[in-house]
Amino acid sequence: MAKAKQQKSSKPKKQPRQVEKKKKKEGNDCDLSQFRAQLDALGLKIIQVTADGNCFFRSLADQLEGNEDEHSKYRSMVVQYIVKNREMFEPFIEDDVPFEDYCKTMDDDGTWAGNMELQAASLVTRSNICIHRSMSPRWYIRNFEDSRTRMIHLSYHDGEHYNSVRSKEDACGGPARPVVIEADAKVSAASKQAKATESKSKTRSDKCDVDAGAVKVVMSGSCCDNAEKVEQVLVQVNGDVDAAIEFLIAERGMESLTENDSETASAADITSRKEASDSAMESNEEESSSCSNIETVLAKCSLQTDEKIPRNKACPCGSKKKYKSCCGTGTGRSSVKLLVSQTMESKKGRKNLRRGTSNEVETNAPDVGALCI
Repeated sequence: MAKAKQQKSSKPKKQPRQVEKKKKKEGNDCDLSQFRAQLDALGLKIIQVTADGNCFFRSLADQLEGNEDEHSKYRSMVVQYIVKNREMFEPFIEDDVPFEDYCKTMDDDGTWAGNMELQAASLVTRSNICIHRSMSPRWYIRNFEDSRTRMIHLSYHDGEHYNSVRSKEDACGGPARPVVIEADAKVSAASKQAKATESKSKTRSDKCDVDAGAVKVVMSGSCCDNAEKVEQVLVQVNGDVDAAIEFLIAERGMESLTENDSETASAADITSRKEASDSAMESNEEESSSCSNIETVLAKCSLQTDEKIPRNKACPCGSKKKYKSCCGTGTGRSSVKLLVSQTMESKKGRKNLRRGTSNEVETNAPDVGALCI
């Protein structure tokens, strides 16, 4: 008997590529219309930019200048910022690509931007970024807490394309008009308030955590009478009693050293002033004694002259000469007077120099003008 031939199962024929592309395009158009409706409810609209690998930088240029053709300028700004802040961005480069090669590739026209470029764009333009996604929560890149900071709005499509997002009333004649999403603004305000409350409660809890017994121990161990200061030190050292005592003792020692230094400096100043005054008094006494000696000699000579000293006796001035050849002559008397007058003048000159009252100082010095620095 002849066996019946089995019919071959017919394989499904592959659909042409054009049909696949057509279906994908229809799906994209459907998603885009849905995305538009989602943004329309927020009072926003999508501004489409050219999809050539520069879409992120084109959207950025549209937001900041209203002209997507300026994309190359913003690409260069972002890459230069990454290069200048290498230590910040290098750890996030994937696939073990050298940093220099990555930056060189990113600087080429048509290279797709990633999360790292979004962060760099936010920092270099000093703007926060809001990324809208279809049927998904919005992403925010907030590097600046100031409420006056510009917010850049972008839309992200199918994980491969960025567009610019503007207000429906925006005429697109320049930079994008500010957009405020009330729901996000309320959430942001609530978040800030929660952070402030948390920091306040943390500060209070830190103060309450300080044990009263520990404060007393530290006060007695460090001889510090300021309980509030002891509490602050205990908070700083996480309640370590020994560390707090050591810190306060060291601080006290530094204060005492400072006081001793100031006392030593003042004592040295007083001693130097006293020494200067003593030396001045000694010099005055020496001058007066020398002047009095000379005057005494002159007086003796004049007195004994009145008594008619014999001419062959020793001269009373102490020169060991005979009176006739010393003070007994007219020239001798005049020389003694000259000596006394010269000595007195020299003493006066030295006094004037010390006091700064010499004839040269008394004369007015010429004005040499002023120098402005």
